[in-house]
Amino acid sequence: LKDQFIDVDDDAARFALMSWFFEENLASFSPYNAENPREGFQIIGTSGTVTTVAASFLNLKRYDRTKVDGLQMTSDQIDLVIREYLALGPEGRRTDPRIGRDRHALIMSGAAILQALMRIWPTDRLSVADRGLREGLLYAQMSADGVLSDGPYT
Repeated sequence: LKDQFIDVDDDAARFALMSWFFEENLASFSPYNAENPREGFQIIGTSGTVTTVAASFLNLKRYDRTKVDGLQMTSDQIDLVIREYLALGPEGRRTDPRIGRDRHALIMSGAAILQALMRIWPTDRLSVADRGLREGLLYAQMSADGVLSDGPYT
């Protein structure tokens, strides 16, 4: 996604194009076609952009998994963080400790995807999961094999 719009010099315009492009390509997957789309619908985001946005929302100076994992954010809160990222510009994002040098190049394309998802899916709330799906699957398999004798997966 980032590379597709690399020829657009304006940072905000590039972000808007990425978000629109992703939304257009996801439209056929939208659950809005369901009769009661909000009933029981939730979004859980894991890793990468979602945890970076959460850490930025919390204004953490250093990433703290215990504060990010389980956080719920509204669409407005996510949009606020994205506007802050846009205001920082590419160089500001590169040096922002909340984003990190390894994420700065991809954070805006990830944010465009996240914003598009929040616009087209029938929810205005996102739950953040730092531990990820693979870790949960691993715990479930370990519990099933008897390796874990206590905890929520037994």
